[in-house]
Amino acid sequence: MKAKGVNRRRGATAVESAIVLPLVFLLARGLSVGGMGVFRHIQTACLAREGARWASVRGSGYQRDANQSSPTAQQIAEQGVHPYAAGIDPTSLAVQVEWVDRATNTASDWDTSGKDVSSVTTSGEMVTNAVRVTVTCQWLPGPLGNVTAFRSVCERPMSN
Repeated sequence: MKAKGVNRRRGATAVESAIVLPLVFLLARGLSVGGMGVFRHIQTACLAREGARWASVRGSGYQRDANQSSPTAQQIAEQGVHPYAAGIDPTSLAVQVEWVDRATNTASDWDTSGKDVSSVTTSGEMVTNAVRVTVTCQWLPGPLGNVTAFRSVCERPMSN
C-alpha cells in the first residue's frame, strides 16, 4: 500500500549510481596515478642526489687513499643509484655521470676524465671540481597513459 503524498521513483537510484560511480572511480584512479607520478618524480631526484654523493667521494683522493681506482660510470649506477631505486625496474633507468672542471667550466664523461679534486684557473685560483649525475626514469602510468620520462640532475663538489 502506498503512503499518501509519497511519489516513488523506481530505478532512480540505479540511474544516479550509473552516472556518479564512474566519475568517482575515475577521480580515485586519477588521484592514485597522480600520487604515483609525484612519488616517481621525487624518487628520481633522490636517485640523482645519491649517485652524485656516492661518486663525489671517489675521485683522485679516493684513488690515493684507498689505493683503488675510481669507479666507472657503470659501477656508480650499480652501487650508488640502483640500490635506492625501490620499485623501479632497473632497465627503465638511465644514469649519466660527468666530471665537471670548474676552472674551465667544462664537463666531460666520467670514464675519460682525470677526476682531479681541484684544478687551477687561468688566474691561478684553486677551485674544487664537481661530479654531475643525471638520472632519467621512464614511467608508464597505466594502460591508458603514455610513457613519461622524469629527469633529474645533481651536481656535487668532489671531496678529498
